[in-house]
Formats: sequence, C-alpha cells, structure tokens
Amino acid sequence: MFTLDPTKSWTQFEKIIFRSLFLCLGLFLLDYEIGMLFLDLDQYKALSAMYAHLSQPLFWIDQHIFHIGYNPKLHQAFPGDSYFGMVYYLTIISISVFVVIVWSIIERHKKNYHHLNYWFRLYVRYAVALIVFSYGMEKVFDVQMSYPQVTDLLTPMGDEVKFNVAWNFIGASPGYETFTGICEVVGSLLLLFHRTYFFGSLFMCTILTNVVAINFFYNIGVLLPSSFLLVSLLYLFLPYAQKLIQFFFRGKTISIAEKHYKFEKSWKKYFVLGLGILIPLLSIINSTHEAHKLYHKVQTNRKDEKLYDVTFFIAKDTLQPLLTDTLRWRRFVFLSKKNTAIYNMEDKADFYDCDIDSLKKICRLHDNEDSTKWDIMHYSYPGENMLRFTGSWKGTNVNILMKEIPIDSMKLNKETSIFLQG
Repeated sequence: MFTLDPTKSWTQFEKIIFRSLFLCLGLFLLDYEIGMLFLDLDQYKALSAMYAHLSQPLFWIDQHIFHIGYNPKLHQAFPGDSYFGMVYYLTIISISVFVVIVWSIIERHKKNYHHLNYWFRLYVRYAVALIVFSYGMEKVFDVQMSYPQVTDLLTPMGDEVKFNVAWNFIGASPGYETFTGICEVVGSLLLLFHRTYFFGSLFMCTILTNVVAINFFYNIGVLLPSSFLLVSLLYLFLPYAQKLIQFFFRGKTISIAEKHYKFEKSWKKYFVLGLGILIPLLSIINSTHEAHKLYHKVQTNRKDEKLYDVTFFIAKDTLQPLLTDTLRWRRFVFLSKKNTAIYNMEDKADFYDCDIDSLKKICRLHDNEDSTKWDIMHYSYPGENMLRFTGSWKGTNVNILMKEIPIDSMKLNKETSIFLQG
C-alpha cells in the first residue's frame, strides 16, 4: 500500500486511505504539538480556555449526533480519555470523512500522491519524534513516574486504582524507568534521520505498542493520544508492509530505498534544511531543560517529605479515640512544604494545602480558597524528632503531639540491588 515508486499509480482504495490518514493524523499531531507548546510556555490556563470555547459546540454535536453524554457543567474541556475527548476526536474524524468525500470527488482522476505522501511522512516522523522525545526525557530523569510518595507507600494495594498501581510499579524502580526513557529517546532520534528512520519506526512501534497496552489495561487516561501516535508510526512503514512479509516470512532480499524530492532553488533547499535542524534542536533542548527542572522540583519535594505518627491528640477530652472518630488524626504527612496529608482513625488520607509562616511558627491548613475557613495551627518542636500542633481544627481547639517516623525505614526504601543481597 502507498507504493513509494513514483511511476506507479495508486488504487482508489489507497487514495481514500491516504486522504483519511493525512487529515486525521495531520490534525491530531498539529493539535498535540500546539498543546505541548502551550504547556512548555506555562500557559495551561490559556490552553484550557481555548478548548473551553469548544464546549458548547461539542455539547450540541453530542446531543444531536453522538449521544455520548458530554456535559460542560460536569466534564473538563480537555482532550483525552474523557467525555470531551471522545466527542472532540469523533468530531475531527467526522469532519475528516466529509472532507475526504469532497476531496475524492474533486480529485477522482488523480493517479497518486507520491509528492504529498513524501512530505507528510517527513512531518509525521518529526512530529512523533519530538513528542515521544519529551516523554522519554521525563523518564530518563525519573520524573514522569516519580518514586512513590509516602502516601502511596502507606496505601494498601487493594485500595489503589490501576493507574496508581502501574505508576508506582514503574516509579519504584528508577533504573527501569530510565531504561524505558532511553529507549524512547533513542527511537525518537532514529526517526529524525533519513538513513535510520525506518529502523526507528519499527523500534518505536514496539515501544508504543507496550505503552498503549499499559494505558489500556491499567485505565491510564491517555489511551486515545497514545493510540494516535501508534497509528502514526504504522503509517510510516505501511508502504513496506509487503516487503517486510517477504523478508521475515519468506526469506527474500528486499530494498527499502525510496525517491528523494529536492528543491530546484537553493534558497528553498537551505530554508527547509535549516528548519529541519533548528526546530528539532530547539525542541530537544527545551524538553531536556523542562525535564531537568522538574527533576530538581521532585528532588526538593522528596527532601521535604516527612511522616509523623500521632502520639496524642487532645480535643475536648483525653479519652481513647474511636475508629469512627472523624476529628482525630492517626498520621500526619508533609508531602512538600506546601502539601500535606492527614490520616484519620480509619487510616484514610485527606489532602490539604499548607502555608507555613516560619517567623510566627504558624501553619495554615486548607482545602478551599476561603481563607476564613482555614485551620490555623501553631507549631513547635518540643523534643528530638517531635512536632506539636496547637490551635483550631474543624472548629475545635486541639493539642497534637507527633513523633517523626523515618521514611527510609520502610522495606521498599531499604531494599538493595538483587546483586547485593545475600
């Protein structure tokens, strides 16, 4: 399919498939790159606002055509494995189908799309390479699936969702995550060069097949985007499908050479060459910088992690607390300087933001924007590895004494390499 020989004509079926892939993959990759650009520039609010403008039109389309159940009042306006994402992608596909029909009628006598196919394949190569490279660098720096936080370590596996199980499984072994990141980075770089892109597409296809499988079977909410990336790679070596069958299953010699298109004018040649070097270079530098910056943030938060067991919790009385007591604490966790988790007597965690005033020795705990409802605690260190809170908690004056538990004492954190075990 899509023979790379410019002297041969395509069948009507091949032309229709190409037009469909050109529109669907082109729009998806363009949308993906625009989204990544906004995120790299820390413009998440602007990106959300852009998609929010589509909420009402997509809501109308869903009510009259798809009937998926998208509701702007309940569902976030952001593409992904969500109600909005399903309607968003189905709308793109539907528009593409309509355009393909019109396109096919207008160019029904067109013999082939060798020239357009050549440049579109080049675009797909670069787009997929730069997208996957950014994910790969986050894995190389161990920040995409970072090491499990204290709250993850304290949560029984049976209480975890599959997403967290997969995330913590990979994050618990930084070496394995780095290995998978290196594979993605190498595969991305192979896609950028003409002599290596064919092997790179096969190599990357193996990697993304595993990624899509994990996303699907562990309910990770990027199944649709990752599937589109995989389809993009399949498109790259689709013209070689028959040759691969001949090589692997019939032992025949094959050639994967293809025609190169060149510009007649030198300035066009050097302009495209410059873009082909500058854009990937800037993207690679930016992805590496962002991953490195996130690495430092994760490392700083990890140093600020502290786990405390509550020694006593005095409220209205000093009686032994019941397991159903919703006021008293069992554990207290600093996830960072600004985030905490409080475990109740049933050992269930609630998460709060915290603002610490080190001069006044005050810690403000809150899970809402109304500062009048924030709980204010005065803190002190009455002894080694001890922390005391006194103040108001849910409208009740409390006195809480806690003892720090070393996080490194947990078995998972103490486990050494298999080569060093007895």
